[in-house]
Amino acid sequence: MEVQTRKLRTVQLHDQENIYGKTKTHTAFPSKRDGLTVRGVLGEINGNLQVQRDVSKGKITVTVSEIDKKSNRAALRSNYNHVQSKVDSGLATKPVLPTKPSLRREESTASLAVKAAARTKLLLKEAQKTKEAKESQAKKNDKINGLHAVKEVKTTKTIKSILRDPTDSLGKLKLSEASLQGQKKDKANSVCFVKPLPLPSDIEDIDARDSNSPLLMSIYIKDIYRYLTELEEKYPIEKDHFKNQTHITGKMRATLLEWLAEVQHQFSLVLETFQITVGIVDRYLQIVPDLPRNKLQLVGVTALFIASKYEEIYAPNVNDFIYVTDCAYTKEELFQCERDIIVKLGYCLARPIPLSFLRRFVKAAHGTSKNHHLAKYLVDLSLVEYTTAHYRPSEVAAAAICLSLHLLSSKSLKDVWTPTLSYYSGYTFEHINPIIKKLAQIVVDVEKNKFKSVYKIYSSAELGKVSTLPQLRSESIYRLAEVSSS
Repeated sequence: MEVQTRKLRTVQLHDQENIYGKTKTHTAFPSKRDGLTVRGVLGEINGNLQVQRDVSKGKITVTVSEIDKKSNRAALRSNYNHVQSKVDSGLATKPVLPTKPSLRREESTASLAVKAAARTKLLLKEAQKTKEAKESQAKKNDKINGLHAVKEVKTTKTIKSILRDPTDSLGKLKLSEASLQGQKKDKANSVCFVKPLPLPSDIEDIDARDSNSPLLMSIYIKDIYRYLTELEEKYPIEKDHFKNQTHITGKMRATLLEWLAEVQHQFSLVLETFQITVGIVDRYLQIVPDLPRNKLQLVGVTALFIASKYEEIYAPNVNDFIYVTDCAYTKEELFQCERDIIVKLGYCLARPIPLSFLRRFVKAAHGTSKNHHLAKYLVDLSLVEYTTAHYRPSEVAAAAICLSLHLLSSKSLKDVWTPTLSYYSGYTFEHINPIIKKLAQIVVDVEKNKFKSVYKIYSSAELGKVSTLPQLRSESIYRLAEVSSS
């Protein structure tokens, strides 16, 4: 009997040796058997890949006991309690019951629709009962008193069932009578936009080709420039606006603006920033009397700081503005001056600049880029000059483009100033002729000036070197300035 038992054990051990293969590290890997697969978190897992426990070197490996398997399953199940997954992990000991499929929208709202329909029926019945009760009571009172009471007609809103069927869609709902009446009132009270007047026969429509471009705003561009003209009248600069200043003169203003033009060029700021800065300085010095001389540079650099924040996409840091003043002022002084300027100007920086009008006038004149650069040069020269500070931005722009067209062509000033330019600018030639002569005097006097920042800026190749054009030293410019060329 013992011999048979030993033989049986040796046969079993021999079968296990054929199943498991030993490695040098004494770790046994089970071979694949058919039908021993379980479903895990990542899909089908071979059930033969179970961790084995090496008992001794020369002996075969045995599997883990069933108690260890149960404890491992419980531990795995507790570690994944916080994970909510739709994949069957295979770790659940109980079979998962199939869940009820989610209801469709019509089925989930059917009960609510039925309740709503029943509620509306009850409301209708109660309203009908109360109405009948009131009518019967009124009849009784009339019979008793023998008087015919005046009946007041009242518009009552009838309650209609919103959903006839539980599955009616919202697209089938109709607007109520009250909403329709409200729409009629809105149409009656709506503002009627007046169509613009047609252009005269001799005036060209310069916006006719811009209808396909939304950036050019051809539909209401005329209204925009009409509004800018109104702002010119609202925020004027008076003639001799330094009359209330006892310490600051026009030459000091010119020196300040020449320095600000150089700073604007060094910081690579746009031209609009410089022109807004000039407007802020003039408006502030017109309001504030007796500004100390040592505060003029602070006002100028603060105005450039405000204009850069108003116009630039990436404005320079406040420390950069302090640095260009050679640290003559502190950051706190600049911020205090900024608050004072904003308050004195009434928080309004919307005064138009000459460049806005100049673009419009160049388009009306069909001017070239050279005409545009030369006109900008003339405008910036006039901004630095104190005697031309009281002119409106549109007047300066009109005179600059007229002089630019005259110098770069063989036409006379009157021939250059066409009816189209006169219509879109709003000025006749007789109106801008004195300003043209003043610009010619400024151009002639550039060579005599001590500071030439504007001249140097417009001598660059980017701006066409318009400040060095020979036309600016021709007989025509001296004739307009009423100065001999010698």
